[in-house]
Amino acid sequence: MENNVVMQLFIQRHLPDGRSLTVPCTIEVLSEKDEKLSIELHNDVASGLSRDLFAASTEEELRRFLTKDGIAVGARSGGRLVCLRTLKISPDWVRESLADYNLSPETYRHSAVTGFCVVDREFRGNNIQFLTQFYAENIVSRSFDSVITTVSPQNIFSLQNVLACGYHIIAIEWIYGGYLRFVLKKEFRPIDPLWTHGHLRIPIRDIKRQKQALSNGCVGYKIIRGPSGFAILYGRVGPTSSPAGQKTARGK
Repeated sequence: MENNVVMQLFIQRHLPDGRSLTVPCTIEVLSEKDEKLSIELHNDVASGLSRDLFAASTEEELRRFLTKDGIAVGARSGGRLVCLRTLKISPDWVRESLADYNLSPETYRHSAVTGFCVVDREFRGNNIQFLTQFYAENIVSRSFDSVITTVSPQNIFSLQNVLACGYHIIAIEWIYGGYLRFVLKKEFRPIDPLWTHGHLRIPIRDIKRQKQALSNGCVGYKIIRGPSGFAILYGRVGPTSSPAGQKTARGK
């Protein structure tokens, strides 16, 4: 897949002593020559994180993202890699991931699959997750009609990010060796709209009700915080807001 152009931007670097500096940064597609920096950043961020929150990649997988099987988008500041976002694009790798998520490889054969996104601690809070997300989507949308990702229900920050980028929760599965994950999809050119009037509001902890909403044709599209904690809003995708004869009620 042809690499995209280098994007120049200026972001805040937060130093350990409390200083904050605006520094130049670039976003670009990485190659195999960036293997060492990619592995170092991934391992630094992933070190000590529970798989309940983040499923770390092996070094073999990290190298594979830098080949024609994947895409690795990186943000650099000077000679330092400060953000790394990855996607799986080869048919075999995509099929393997879809099977892990209990999704039909035939139904989602035109989807790319995300890997992970990690950000250097000194460069967080710059919305660089959004910038690299949109940069990567600009590339994969040339060959795919959608992208699939997974997020832990415990990783509220990441869930807010991907929902804000236009992803919808389409399934909830136990994957990565027995860890609960939301499975989300973003369509680049959706045929049908998302109906949000009469949405369902379901506590994020209530997995049973969320699965019932999914089985009834709804998708999760927003996370909100209320007096009793976080909840997911579920709406319906389709030419009409609900099937004939079926009401869509607001959850409590």
